Amino acid sequence: MDFKEISIRGRMAYLLCVFEKILVHFNCEKKDWSWVLERLWQYTCIEYLDDWMYEIAEYMPESVMEDNAEEIEFITQNELKKLKALYVKNTREINKMLRIIYELGTIDLYSRLQNGSPNTLEKLQEGIKSALQIGIELPNSFQFKIYKYSEGNGWGIPFDGRKLSLYL
Repeated sequence: MDFKEISIRGRMAYLLCVFEKILVHFNCEKKDWSWVLERLWQYTCIEYLDDWMYEIAEYMPESVMEDNAEEIEFITQNELKKLKALYVKNTREINKMLRIIYELGTIDLYSRLQNGSPNTLEKLQEGIKSALQIGIELPNSFQFKIYKYSEGNGWGIPFDGRKLSLYL
């Protein structure tokens, strides 16, 4: 699959669809994950992607499980408790995919995009490879081709990606 012509927002949408298939594979409950997925899917429609980066950094398993609660800015104490309970049950594959999602969304955030953003393409391929290793059937990439890399300086035009979600 060639994702070079798909915007970074489109790549993120694809990776989030893969992630949701992983959640289904591991029988993760929609009610447990929907509020986290709402935040992750904001990437596709938020205007200022650095806002997403700062908030989602606090949602990462390593931040939730290790950080001091006093340093949290974007999530509430109740949300922190819910995340800890959720992440304790996570498989290694789920935690790994959350990290890849975050990295795809932030790796080139403060860079000038060139050559189709090879960094985000590598992260996308890393996520795809991880999914294939556990037998996940990948979504058809055809429906993501409408999110063009040629628009929005490579980032693409914001869109409501939640319509592609299996969970929302």
